Amino acid sequence: MKYKLISLMLIMALSFQCLIKIGLISYYSLNIEYIIKELCENKDKPELNCKGKCYLKKKMGEADKAEKQSAEIFKQIEFPVFIPHSNLSLNAEYILIENSSPELKNLYSHTPNFNIFHPPLT
Repeated sequence: MKYKLISLMLIMALSFQCLIKIGLISYYSLNIEYIIKELCENKDKPELNCKGKCYLKKKMGEADKAEKQSAEIFKQIEFPVFIPHSNLSLNAEYILIENSSPELKNLYSHTPNFNIFHPPLT
């Protein structure tokens, strides 16, 4: 149960980072009229025909900054791949070298079968 909860939390944390932009776009498309009337930064410039895209661009920029900051945090974390044993020591008396060559055996045998190589019967 404990591992399922931890794995579910990790999956949610990783997917949240991807889903935040989709959430911003869906919020913009559902509330476009409210964003145009209240949150648009270019209300005084109707010739730009912004329709709230300035607000969306600002929020997407903030999401990008947060994503870059989290990526930098994960770059700083170092995960050791190999942890050497601190008491490891090699002495020449413990290394055993065998000079004898192993005995080679021929385990391959082949008998050709020429019965299958004949012209077709008519």
